[in-house]
Amino acid sequence: MLHLRRRPQRLLFAGPLLALITACGGPPPNPTTLLAQAKTTLDATPSLHFNLSSDNAAGSGALITGGSGDVRRPSSFSGTLNVVFAGLSVDVQAIGVGSQFWVRLPTSSSFQLTSPSDYGFGNPSQLMDPDHGLSTLLVQCQKPVLQSDDRLNGEQLHEVGCTLPGSLIAALLVDAHPQTPVAATFGITTSSTQVRRVVLIGPFFSTQNSTFTLVLDNYGENVTVTPPSM
Repeated sequence: MLHLRRRPQRLLFAGPLLALITACGGPPPNPTTLLAQAKTTLDATPSLHFNLSSDNAAGSGALITGGSGDVRRPSSFSGTLNVVFAGLSVDVQAIGVGSQFWVRLPTSSSFQLTSPSDYGFGNPSQLMDPDHGLSTLLVQCQKPVLQSDDRLNGEQLHEVGCTLPGSLIAALLVDAHPQTPVAATFGITTSSTQVRRVVLIGPFFSTQNSTFTLVLDNYGENVTVTPPSM
């Protein structure tokens, strides 16, 4: 009599079963690994769009409260920044290429060469610098902790909380007390490890804490930035 050997059926379903288990909730990601992956993704994109907003931003002198624009690697930027001068809020058109920075005030018809520090912030052209820009914050996180997932515009985000040296923020944005650590939360997309949202809380303009929220999207968009005609 011929005996047919039955193939073990469990092997046929091992792959789909593993995928199902992962989809239903596999082990949570390691926050340090997730931040490193997000830095790699951010450093690989040639360009992106950003939107900056703030809450409770107050202080003396010029200070930035928000803005939006496009950044292109290696060091160019174009957008509109919301700046407060002596209690008056104005929208300033700005262009940055390398170390040069131009603004056009609402009362002017032309751009003028100036310094970002005159308007209360760091050079936005450096946002994508892999050694001094935003991505460096990801690997300087101290005691990162994986928080509850969140959603932004329909995307699921892994949230990682940590503290950052104030001196790093001062070089990138502004910080009135760089010796004081800044609380940070990074929202990283679960599907592509793109940094989608950054929330920073610290004494940026005075001893009073304020909050900056940076949203990044349109990774790899077609962006051209050229110096303004003077």
